[in-house]
Amino acid sequence: MRATRRRHRIADPCASPESVRHTCQKLREQLPDIIPQQEKDLLRFLYAVRHIERRPATDTRRGRPSHWKREDLIIAAAHLRAILERETQGRVSLSSFIGQYLSVLHFPADITDALASGDINLPEAAQLARLTALRLDCTSAQARSTRSEVLKAHLRMHGSQNVLRARVKDVLGETIKVSTVEMIRVVAKVDELLEIDPADQRHLFYEEMKRLFYAMREIEPDDLDDETLERFMKAADEMSNVLYSIEIKRRLREKKTQKLAL
Repeated sequence: MRATRRRHRIADPCASPESVRHTCQKLREQLPDIIPQQEKDLLRFLYAVRHIERRPATDTRRGRPSHWKREDLIIAAAHLRAILERETQGRVSLSSFIGQYLSVLHFPADITDALASGDINLPEAAQLARLTALRLDCTSAQARSTRSEVLKAHLRMHGSQNVLRARVKDVLGETIKVSTVEMIRVVAKVDELLEIDPADQRHLFYEEMKRLFYAMREIEPDDLDDETLERFMKAADEMSNVLYSIEIKRRLREKKTQKLAL
């Protein structure tokens, strides 16, 4: 078996909270009447920019209406693209900045320090940043200690991004083990939803989960080349974030129900 060799990491000057905020400030200076002043609102605005970039004008009636005018989002996209082209010599695209670099603003300090030193790259930092106190159900100090242990082990073994991703999933208990009995329950949920209301699109969630289950059974290791695996893992990271948001909503709903029961 071919050994996986960890490539030498070079510190990314754009992958820091200071650099990201500097870029956002440049955008705000150029469009003071469009770009929100508060960072929380700014992030929502930029996510809307990325969304509008992916959707044609004929698709604007689908989904929830945006809080911002489409024209403003398009103008902001053009200005941000020009700033990134100038500041990064074209190395960071608009999609990458919004989809990857903005997340640096939410990383714990210990992760941004490791990122700044060049010990890890941005995708690895994003994985380690998932080890939060909320996800681990522990204190902030304990979560920081866990991240430190995982990082030290990762650097010691010169691990790859995929190895780190698998390790983080193990720590979070996200390793999936699906039995045939559990899959039968999923199919039953789909049938029930369709029977109650054929127009209810929630069945699509279970249909896609079922598709992943059968893919695990049918796809062989030889079917996975490096490019396919990289594309899949990027999509899997986004899906993990969606599943996590669903889990948080469920926890909050359960807590609310428990309080009402008291």
